[in-house]
Order: sequence, then structure tokens, then C-alpha cells
Amino acid sequence: MPKETLIAIGAGVLSATLATAFLSRAPGALFFVYLASLPLFMAGLALGPKAGMISSAVGFMAAGLVGGALSAGFFGLMQALPAWMIVRQMLLQRPAGAGPGDQGASIEWYPLGDMLCWLTMLAAGMLVLMAVAAAAGENGLSAMVALNLDQILQTIAPDMDPRRLEATVEIMAPLFPGAAGVSWLLMIIVNASLAQGLLVKLGHNLRPSPDYGNLQLPHWMSWPLVGSAAMALLGTGEMEYTGRNLAMILAVPYFFLGLTVVHAWAHRVSFTGTVLVFFYLMLVFWGWSALMVAGIGVIEQWTGLSRRMAGIDEKGPPRSNDND
Repeated sequence: MPKETLIAIGAGVLSATLATAFLSRAPGALFFVYLASLPLFMAGLALGPKAGMISSAVGFMAAGLVGGALSAGFFGLMQALPAWMIVRQMLLQRPAGAGPGDQGASIEWYPLGDMLCWLTMLAAGMLVLMAVAAAAGENGLSAMVALNLDQILQTIAPDMDPRRLEATVEIMAPLFPGAAGVSWLLMIIVNASLAQGLLVKLGHNLRPSPDYGNLQLPHWMSWPLVGSAAMALLGTGEMEYTGRNLAMILAVPYFFLGLTVVHAWAHRVSFTGTVLVFFYLMLVFWGWSALMVAGIGVIEQWTGLSRRMAGIDEKGPPRSNDND
């Protein structure tokens, strides 16, 4: 058996072990779930899409052996599918010159912004499927989320006062699906970026690291965000609930685009480090500031303000067009 295949199989087994570690109920085991996709990305981004597919398939089967069909399903949907999709797309390449690309003298790699948007659409699609499935029941997605939160909290804290439990569920339920989707997206993005960074340091990367500061999003991405925001603002009941949580998920690419704008602006002042430290402290201690960053990303998408400012810095004031 080829060495690459053995490595891919080992990566799949390790990923499944990390993903199902919480079943042991050992202290801190839940932390390993957040790293479950890292071996899949390491194998795929180092050895190619075939190895990525093998490791994902092996992880799916191993998760099923350990935790049954439900664990296999969760692993396949939450770990294997996004890892395979990202590896396959991010290793696509073509001769340079057909459009904007990442680093490389003669090769244009699949754009980072497009991959981020497709990953976000996958998370949004999961939420829509949940909403459709819940609509077949009696009370819809909001009631299903509240019921499951109540059961989870009772399991985690069986001695919690019933009135406090009810209040906690009321606080968490309105934004829980969106928050869970955003958390999952961040987990996948961090693991993919970490895998690429480690492979670059080890010299085993197949593609150069993208230029994260030059992130660009496809224009079609703004329409799902506008649609979900309209659902949240104009809808009622389950439509408003679904639209609100969809908007949270669909804003993730614009949050990252907003981060690139903030970094570009911070580098225009002499105390860049202080500005960035203050900015990230604000994100940590005032979570709602993330909405402001996403809003900056939306403005950047529609106006290209920071790119225009960068062009002015490099070329001086824009010249008048003789044809005007």
C-alpha cells in the first residue's frame, strides 16, 4: 500500500478519534472536537484531493464504528464534507492571466473568497434544511431549538433552578442556530488555516498560502445576505426567526472582509500595533462589535473604498480621464 494512502488512513482515524473523544466524558475531551478536521486538512492539503477523500471516508467509517450511525452522520456532515470540499477547491489551479489569483509566478489558484462563500452557503443550507424539517412538526425550528437547549442544559446542570433554566433558554434560543453555525464556520476556517500554515513551515504544502490581506468576495454573495436580512426584518414567526439566524451565518464572509479593511486602515497610522490590540480587545469584550466589522465588509464589497484608497497611496491622486 502506498505511503500516501497509509498517511491518509491514519489521518482519518485520528480525526474520528478527536471527533468522538467527548463520548468518553473525560475532562477536557470536548476541546479535541474542535481539532477534529485538522488531520483531514493536513492530509488533503499535503497529499492532494485523493488523499483528502480517503481520509474523510476512513474518518466517517471510524466514527460510525465508535459512536454508531448518528456519530458517523455528524462526522460526515460537520467534518468530512467541508474538509473534502475545501481541499478539492483550494487545490484547483490554472495558468495565470485569466483573472486575479493568489501568490505564484505562473499559476492562479482557486480564490480564497469564493471558497469562504461556498463554505458559508453550506452552513446556511444546513440551517435551511433544519427549518424545513422542523416546519413539518407542530411548532417549527424555534420550538425545536428551545426544547433541545432545555434538555442539554438539564443534562449539563441537573441541579439548576427551573426558573433560571427557563430564563437561560429564553436568552439563548433566539440566536442559537446562527451562533452555532458561526462557531462551526470559524472552527473549520481556523483548522484549514492552521493546517496550511503548518504545512508551509514543514515544506509539504501543495499550494502557497493565500494573501489573506487581499481577500475579495464574489458579488453574488451579497444577495443571500440581503434576502435573509429582509426575512428577518419583514417576516414574522418562524420566517423572522430563520431569517435572523441565516443573516448571522451569511455575514461571516463580510466579517473577514471587514477585518482586512481594518488591518489596511491600521497600517496607515504609525501606531499600528496599538490600534490592532485595542480593536481585538473590543471584539473579545464587546461581541456586538463584530456586526460593525461585518458592516464595514459589506460597505467595502459595494464601494471598494479601501482598494481605492490603496491605489491613491501607491499612485498618487487619481488623474482625470481625457474621455470624460
